[in-house]
Amino acid sequence: MWKELTVSYIESIMNPTVYASYQQWLTDDPDKGGRLADIIGTIATEYRSAMAANAAPVPSSPETAIHDSCVRQAQTTILFELKKEIGLAITEAENAAAIRADVFLRAVWMGSIPIVVAAVQSAPSYASLSVVEE
Repeated sequence: MWKELTVSYIESIMNPTVYASYQQWLTDDPDKGGRLADIIGTIATEYRSAMAANAAPVPSSPETAIHDSCVRQAQTTILFELKKEIGLAITEAENAAAIRADVFLRAVWMGSIPIVVAAVQSAPSYASLSVVEE
């Protein structure tokens, strides 16, 4: 399965304090309106490229869709980068989570964490069933 990372999705997983700070940041500087989408695009591209580098099939669109097995780490990185841009304090736990997410991404790049994408199979039909004779 693939999850499309969108601005509305990332906003929905923000804790209320981060969301309020993010909204204030946008109000204070309307030119930052597309910045979260840029961060999402960059992180999604990194994960998609890491998978492609290891011969995993990656759908051509949507461009910000990543494999479910990478969503948690990508979310962590996106929120970490956004908090840095907003100027919010990063806790030790958030820093450690961002480091773990980066290690995970590097391991996907190197192939030591293989992302297995099951081939899409159509539903069986009567024509595809074989008859076993006894």
